[in-house]
Order: sequence, then C-alpha cells, then structure tokens
Amino acid sequence: MTSENDSGSTPAMAHDIAAEIPGAQTIIIPRLQHLGLMEDPNAFTKPLLQFLGTQAT
Repeated sequence: MTSENDSGSTPAMAHDIAAEIPGAQTIIIPRLQHLGLMEDPNAFTKPLLQFLGTQAT
C-alpha cells in the first residue's frame, strides 16, 4: 500500500513488491503523498482492514 504521489515508495515499487509475494494485493491511495497515512488515516485503515478480513480463516 502506498500513496499515488509518494516519491519515496512509488506505486510502481508497490506493484513490483506485491508481484513477488503470493496472495499480495497492491493498494494505491489516490491524491496523497509520502506521509499519506498521516494526511488521511482513514484512507489507509479501511482497505487495510478489508484486506485483513479477507485473510482470516
């Protein structure tokens, strides 16, 4: 997971990392930058909880 405008952890980097991890998903949060988690915590929390919910067995 990264922000659309993150120059330190770019969307391309996130896609490349996820491609190497079985079951991984790439989530790109629109409009935010490097500190997207601080800019909009809810934008990160919701997809993270959804992903974790799909992984529970």
